[in-house]
Amino acid sequence: MLEASGPTSTRRLRAVVVVVTMAVVSVAVLGALAGRAVRGDLPSDAEKAEYIARLQTTVLPVVEGLRVEYFIDEPDCANLTYPRGDFVDGDPEHCGGSTPDPDPFDDAVRADHVRVAAALEESRTPIERAGGTFTGDHLSSALFMSREGAPFATSWELLYDPDDLEPKTATDLVTFSQVPGEHGWWFVCCGD
Repeated sequence: MLEASGPTSTRRLRAVVVVVTMAVVSVAVLGALAGRAVRGDLPSDAEKAEYIARLQTTVLPVVEGLRVEYFIDEPDCANLTYPRGDFVDGDPEHCGGSTPDPDPFDDAVRADHVRVAAALEESRTPIERAGGTFTGDHLSSALFMSREGAPFATSWELLYDPDDLEPKTATDLVTFSQVPGEHGWWFVCCGD
């Protein structure tokens, strides 16, 4: 297994954290601007628990095994950021990447991307994007994003913090709420 270390890995990790944070804030801002006039159904606590159980058995092991920092699989835009680098299959100007200069997919990256996509499909959840942050060999957190119920006002995420150490602070734009009965799992959505 490749181990990420050094300045390049730190820069990549910072870039991923910035991208994920920007995605959460962007979703929340767009939701606030839209006035949440059209609000889709958000998952119930029972549905959240069901999604978490499926993610833990299908997607989380792949994210941890490949050390996936960011994954997207959309039409004309696939992205995989992990220890090998930041890779995009599509127009970088259209779908970007986690760093300013992503590389194109090669056969190994494409195979790894297919593994993550297959795990997400197997999970039978509405999760479309995934990624994690790592400290050495330790998974520090993982983020699973759904755009179900879009427009963006109803996008939501499940955040896994295995050590449950990071304080989660709600803002006017984003709320964090622990998922009942699920240690280390948080539901992240638009502010109220």
